[in-house]
Amino acid sequence: MRFWILLEVLVIAIGMTLLRRHGIEPESIGLACQAQGAPWWCDPRQALILAIHFKLIGYVATAAGVAALWRDSVPLGRLAMDLGAAGLVFYSVGWAAGGFVLGLLAVVGSERAK
Repeated sequence: MRFWILLEVLVIAIGMTLLRRHGIEPESIGLACQAQGAPWWCDPRQALILAIHFKLIGYVATAAGVAALWRDSVPLGRLAMDLGAAGLVFYSVGWAAGGFVLGLLAVVGSERAK
């Protein structure tokens, strides 16, 4: 099970890195979204940029990690780990790392209890 969890987190981190590099950072994409008649994906991109700016990904990861430990929930722990990995890629290091570690503790603690 640990291998699959590690693989899941790696896929999330690589996917978010590709999204950041090719969907958020390029100046040409920003200019395309500012033009009149911008593509449909500009609104979700802007929402993600605002979530990154206000560190929402890290906050949600930490909240999911706390809830996972409190409720002894593996799905919430995995959510915290995935959001934590995404938050680390998107520069929300403090809160995202906390959520990642809390989620990891919930998942591994639940696995050891079996």
